[in-house]
Amino acid sequence: MGKKLTGFSKEEFDQRLANVRKEMAHRKLDIFLVNTPENVFYLTGHKSPGYYMYMCLVIPMNGEVTLVLRRGELGNAGTFSWLGSDALVAYDDTDDPLQKTIDVIHQKGGQKSKIGVEYTSWFLTTKNYLGLKEKLEGSEIVDASGIVEQGRLIKSPKEIEYIEQAGKICNAAMQKAFATVRVGNTENDVAAAIFSEMCVQGSEFYGTEPYVASGYRAGAMHSSWTSKVMKNGETVLLELSGTVNRYNAALMRSVSLGKPSLVMQEWSKVCLEALNAAIDAIKPGVTSESVDSACLDVITKAGLYENYRKRTGYSIGIAFAPDWGEGHIMSLQQGDQRILQPGMTFHMPPAIRKLGSYGVGFSETVLVTETGCKVITHVPRELHIVE
Repeated sequence: MGKKLTGFSKEEFDQRLANVRKEMAHRKLDIFLVNTPENVFYLTGHKSPGYYMYMCLVIPMNGEVTLVLRRGELGNAGTFSWLGSDALVAYDDTDDPLQKTIDVIHQKGGQKSKIGVEYTSWFLTTKNYLGLKEKLEGSEIVDASGIVEQGRLIKSPKEIEYIEQAGKICNAAMQKAFATVRVGNTENDVAAAIFSEMCVQGSEFYGTEPYVASGYRAGAMHSSWTSKVMKNGETVLLELSGTVNRYNAALMRSVSLGKPSLVMQEWSKVCLEALNAAIDAIKPGVTSESVDSACLDVITKAGLYENYRKRTGYSIGIAFAPDWGEGHIMSLQQGDQRILQPGMTFHMPPAIRKLGSYGVGFSETVLVTETGCKVITHVPRELHIVE
C-alpha cells in the first residue's frame, strides 16, 4: 500500500478516539458500533463514494478498533484511513456483513456486553438493527447516538483550514456562476460552470450538488437546475458548497437579470439585513437561539415571516451526500439553548420566497472565534445585477 492520505496527524485521530472512549465510559458501554460515514471518516480518515454499502466501525472500550466494510473498499481504506490491514475486515457481496460484525464483536470479548449503536444513523437500517439485535441475544443494545457528533462540533485548526479552503472554492465558483447567468442561457449552463470551476479549484465529490433556480423556480427551496431558459427580469438564486477532504463551506447569492423589481429590491434588503444581524450576533457565550432571533427579528419586523419560516443556520463541516451540512448536530434555531464556542462553524442562509413566483437569498459560512465571528466565504454581499 502506498502513502497514507488521511489529511490529519495520527495524534489528532488518537485524541478523537480518546474522547469517544471517555463518553463510552460515562455511558458504561463495552463496545460502540459506528455506521455513520461522517463519523467513520472523523475517527479513521476513511472516505469513499461507496459508503452506501454496509460499513461498521467496531470500537471496544479497550483494544484496537476494527472497520467492517465491503471488500471493494479495502483500497480506499488502505489509502485514506490510518487503519492497518489487520484492522480491516472485508466481506464479499455474497457474505452476510452482520455476521462479520458479530464475529468481530465476539473476538473482542463482546458476548453479553452493553453495546451502543447509532439509532439516528441513516445507514443503520431497521433490518440491520433487528438483525444485530437477534444475533447479539444476551447483550444489552442501547442508543449511543451523538457520541461522535459532540466532538465534531468544535473544529480543530486543521479542520478549519480545510473549511477555509472549501470557502475559497465557493468564492471562485460563485463568480463563475455570475459570469454565466445571462438571458438566454439555461440553468444547466450555470450548473455546468459551477461544477467545472469547483473541480478546477480542487473540490472533491460533493455533499450536495449546487442549486440553480431562476424566476418562479426560485420560490421553492432546494430547486436544482433544469433546462429552463433564464429570462430578463428574473431573479436567479444560487447556492453551492465546495468540499476539501470531506469538509464543506457553503455560499448563497442572488442575481437579477436586468433591473430588479421593487419586491426583489425590498426582499434582498431584508435578507441582507437579517444575515448581517446574525453575523453580528455570533460570538462565544451566546445561545444558538439568540443568533436565530437576531435574524428572525429583522424578517418578522418586515412582515415576511410567512415567506421565511425556517432556521437561520446550521453547523457545517464533514459531509457525504445527501447533505453538505451538520444541522442534525446543531442548528441556529428557536428552542436551542446550546452555547456557541470558539471553533464552531455555521452556514447561515436566510432566504425569502413566494412559492411559484420568486425568491431571493444570501448566505455566508462563518467561524466562531475567541472574540466574535470570522466570515469564511468572500463574495460581495449584495444582489448581483446583470444588465
